[in-house]
Amino acid sequence: MSSTRRQLFIYSGNNSQGHGVKGQLRAQNIEWARHKLRRQGIRVNSIKRSRQYGLTASSKFSSSDMVLFTQQLSTLVKVGIPLSKSFSILSASTQKPLMKMLIAELKDDIATGQSFARALRKHPQQFDALFCNMVESGELSGKLPTVLERLARYQEQSEKLRKTIKKALTYPCIVLVVAMLVTAVLLIKVIPEFAQTFSELGAELPRLTLLVLGLSDQVQRLWPAFLLGSGICYGFLALALKHSTWFSFNADRLLLRVPGVGKLVKLAILARFSRTLATTFNAGVPILDALQSAASTAGNALYAEGILTLRQDLTQGISLHRAVIRQSIFPLALQQMIIVGEESGTLGQILDRAGRLYEQDMQLAVDTLVQLTEPILMLVLGLLIGMLLLAMYMPIFELGSII
Repeated sequence: MSSTRRQLFIYSGNNSQGHGVKGQLRAQNIEWARHKLRRQGIRVNSIKRSRQYGLTASSKFSSSDMVLFTQQLSTLVKVGIPLSKSFSILSASTQKPLMKMLIAELKDDIATGQSFARALRKHPQQFDALFCNMVESGELSGKLPTVLERLARYQEQSEKLRKTIKKALTYPCIVLVVAMLVTAVLLIKVIPEFAQTFSELGAELPRLTLLVLGLSDQVQRLWPAFLLGSGICYGFLALALKHSTWFSFNADRLLLRVPGVGKLVKLAILARFSRTLATTFNAGVPILDALQSAASTAGNALYAEGILTLRQDLTQGISLHRAVIRQSIFPLALQQMIIVGEESGTLGQILDRAGRLYEQDMQLAVDTLVQLTEPILMLVLGLLIGMLLLAMYMPIFELGSII
């Protein structure tokens, strides 16, 4: 990136046809901004520096925004519209300021003679190595429209995969949170009212009621410490996962062994690996770069290490299918499909088919997991709340029977 930080300017004026135009652009200073506008045939009426200085490393874009950007750009380039004009159309069609900034920066870099791939690499938070490598391959081969179309399809499939996993985990988490909140309200607010009533009666209480009252007393005294401890544990885990390779590796390995969830995560990783390798391979990206991209998008440290080991084996002259056979993390079915793909020269198509099969298996696993966890969670929630309420009403029932 340039050592001189370009500022963001907002302008209004008239184009060569006399029509009023408004927009924003980046430049080193206001004089250079006016010069760039004159070159575009715009007569400036007003121009001022924005308080925003453009995108930063912390600028956040949703995955849906990036999928839509790639889909729209692919469509425009495919019908023959130049990149610069395509960016102008995309900028006019979006209402999101950050996306406008991103498009403006890409357009500005391309206007200065930089390649599209080089312009993309200035924004690693938004465009990963896989995206940049494929665009570079498309530019070099003259097949950029085809590559963008494949990227759009790949991102769409990845987004669908992410939403499928989110769907599988959201419902159980919501039920557990609701169960914890309801239980906390009962123990902190409702049960103490019963305790006051029972103390006035002076009657002997059942063991279950005494147990719940004791639990309620403990929760009332310790809930601030519990919340503080939970926050500290969460912060520690987040930092450990982010900064400790050993911790994140073992956490990912443990996740794969969790009943139900582990199978779902493994299927998602295999689907992503197959799709990534197929997309990059079909786009003409070298296999070593394709494996590097597949490792960075694996989403699991154990599999990322295994994929990088595959890459290392290939640099030593070992074929892909032999390298895959060496890794126990890849199932036999995928190994056999890669063997067939290499021998028949259809590795890209075979991997794409493998990705679809793993996505179908994952969807079935998600549906099964939801169907199993829903009644179990509802049963546990019902028993928990029912036990608390029963413990509170048992003394009242006994008192009624005595009367």
